[in-house]
Amino acid sequence: MGRSRSRSPKHRRKSSKHRKHSKSRESSKSRKRSLSVSSDSSSEMTSHKSHRKRSKEIDRLAEMERQRRQKDAEQRVIEEEAAKRIELLVKKRVEEELEKRKDEIEQEVTRRVEAAKKEMEREMMLELEKRREKAREEERKREEDERKKREELENILAENNRKN
Repeated sequence: MGRSRSRSPKHRRKSSKHRKHSKSRESSKSRKRSLSVSSDSSSEMTSHKSHRKRSKEIDRLAEMERQRRQKDAEQRVIEEEAAKRIELLVKKRVEEELEKRKDEIEQEVTRRVEAAKKEMEREMMLELEKRREKAREEERKREEDERKKREELENILAENNRKN
């Protein structure tokens, strides 16, 4: 399957000169090949083997990457399932605890409501007492004012009676 080498030596020289000026158009393997047909085919065999070896290496690396991704995906699934289980267990535990302490919680709520009612009642009673005291004070003041006015009128009438 090798190339036929029927070129003349003169033509070969021109090729090599041309190669020097064209900065390696052909691969370095082609420059190393000898003119014999048998070495050309062994070179192709070596090339084919190295290509097969590289291909196997690429396949092996791709398989390793696929396995790594699969493990990562499995790990994520496991973590998500564990998180769900934990969430359900916590929820169940909270519900059980609430059910177990339901009476205690209701008693505490009732106690707090009663305490709040008593505090509101006490504050309302204080406010009512302040209003009553204010009303009594206003009544006393009004009575005092009336008394003073009556006394003034009586004094004026008494003075008028003395003059008449």
